[in-house]
Amino acid sequence: MNDFPSPTPVPSTLPGPTYGPPLIPLTFGQILDRTYKLGRANFMLFFGIASVPSLAFFLVFAAMIGCMIPIVGPQIAAAQASAGQVPAAPPTYPPYLVALVVVLTYPILFLVFALYLPAASYAATQADRGAKVSFGNAYGLAFRRFWRYLWLMILPAFYVIVPLVAIGVVIAVGALLMHNSSGGLGAVSNPAGLFFLIPFIVLLYFVLFVYCIWIMLRFSVAFPASVMEGLTAWASLKRSAKLTKGAKGRIFLVLLVVYAISYAVNLVLIMIYLVVAAVGAGVAILAHVAVGSSTFFILIGLAALGYLLVMVACTMFSYVAYTTTLAVLYNDQRLRKDGPLLPMPATPQPGEAV
Repeated sequence: MNDFPSPTPVPSTLPGPTYGPPLIPLTFGQILDRTYKLGRANFMLFFGIASVPSLAFFLVFAAMIGCMIPIVGPQIAAAQASAGQVPAAPPTYPPYLVALVVVLTYPILFLVFALYLPAASYAATQADRGAKVSFGNAYGLAFRRFWRYLWLMILPAFYVIVPLVAIGVVIAVGALLMHNSSGGLGAVSNPAGLFFLIPFIVLLYFVLFVYCIWIMLRFSVAFPASVMEGLTAWASLKRSAKLTKGAKGRIFLVLLVVYAISYAVNLVLIMIYLVVAAVGAGVAILAHVAVGSSTFFILIGLAALGYLLVMVACTMFSYVAYTTTLAVLYNDQRLRKDGPLLPMPATPQPGEAV
């Protein structure tokens, strides 16, 4: 049930014939065109919302680098001391430190995305329906229902973890049955069985890959459904399954095109970075910067920082592209399943119960 009030729609800022909410189902090309125009018309808002996970990404990895300085610092000093004698070795990191960084990093980013996805979905979905949403409105909604959206991120994982564990058990049992306990470690009592087990494992991997794509498509509009219809996490998954029924192929093709476009844009940004880095390296060589010197490590640090910034820009573009596309797809599927989308939910104001 929708627990938002329903005021008069606000005119959209979309140019051309895309003012207000869509009144008829969109074709494949119209979905892509509307996504592009929606992103262009709300560029600052969408990228502003995407800056939160991108900034979190940047800060987390900056903190990782900061934690590694006490380990890398002495290695850099040793390299400087031996400059001109032996080639400087690249810094090394203890395996436990890398594992600890991974363990601490992913939960933080997971929590950040539990805020970003509903905020971005709400802003894009409302904008597609002709309403203006501010940065504060979007993240205010995400904060007020944080636990619901966190649970909405966790629930779909069980649909993948359970079959993954089942496949792991099947593979382990098969390997155990073919293991020859009397022949020593690694001995196989049934080579013919092993010959069939390997293709079977490859087949299971392919089936799991297809299944994961199917799950992604089935729950692709769960976040827009949750924020726009006030649904719980479980109800959002069921609503998404209903809205995407019979449309998974079209949704897959739309997302595939968006992925290709995002990949091309990211590739251009990376190529620009590589050209700039190559020019910088050429200048360093002409300036006779010695390997292992302070200037050398400063340039390496700047190159790493530049690469990280490019990755953040690529990530922001991909985030905006996917969340905007899913918002358009949600509104289109809701129009197909439920009819016209008016009246529209209001933008929640600070202090309102949502």
